[in-house]
Amino acid sequence: MSTTAPDITTAALVISTAQAMVDKAIASLIAKGGPDANQTLAYDIAHVAAAVTTANSLLEYGAKGDLEGNITCAFTADMVHDLISRLIGREEMWGVNPADLSIAHGFVQTYRAPEFLASLADQSGPRHLADDFEMVQDTFRSFAGKVVAPHAEHVHRHNGDVPEEVIAGLAEIGAFGLSVPVEYDGFSDGGEGEYMASVIATEELSRASLGIGGSLITRPEILTRALVKGGTEAQKHEWLPKLASAEVMSAVAVTEPDYGSDVANLKTTAVEGKGPNGEAG
Repeated sequence: MSTTAPDITTAALVISTAQAMVDKAIASLIAKGGPDANQTLAYDIAHVAAAVTTANSLLEYGAKGDLEGNITCAFTADMVHDLISRLIGREEMWGVNPADLSIAHGFVQTYRAPEFLASLADQSGPRHLADDFEMVQDTFRSFAGKVVAPHAEHVHRHNGDVPEEVIAGLAEIGAFGLSVPVEYDGFSDGGEGEYMASVIATEELSRASLGIGGSLITRPEILTRALVKGGTEAQKHEWLPKLASAEVMSAVAVTEPDYGSDVANLKTTAVEGKGPNGEAG
């Protein structure tokens, strides 16, 4: 295990500096016409912004112990490396000064050192989860290793279907009902806990296979949340129990030019005209 002492104070300063640079870059992006007019710039800023936000969220975790701190510092150093890689040569486009990150040089040198990263390779950071979530994580990690992983390579290489063993097994351990309210035969009691359980389950299944594990339970979750939020009681009673038990499997087929799968921003336009036989329509 690494003997390098974590420097959370410097990590926090580096993250704050990186966030300020992202904020300036976003302002520059807007001034230049926005994401549609500058898609490459928008793509890079989005990646960096996500990494900065993740690093910031790790600070609380990093304060819990030395191993947690070293994991946080390693991620923060990698975030800076990614930021600089995307920034160099495009400083004017970003509207920032790379010298602002000079404070991070020694930090990155320490926490991206190969020997330091190698020392973390076999270390599993403490999870610090509540007992219920520890159980969720252990259950789904075990299932992913025993049931999902043995099928992963074959399905990916041959574009195969998800084996029934995986679907039936996930249904048996309640994977499809994590977001379904208990009154509709699911396991959700509401609140932030249901989101945490879904994230943990998805993460553990994705360790074995994103395609036949992690993403498999996101599709029923998308439909479940849509029904819970906007469905009628008749629709909820009809479909939510079936989704929770995997009696029916949902699919998501959403992709549109300029919007991808951003359903909330899709727009429909109707234009009055004439039909094929000349009638108004």
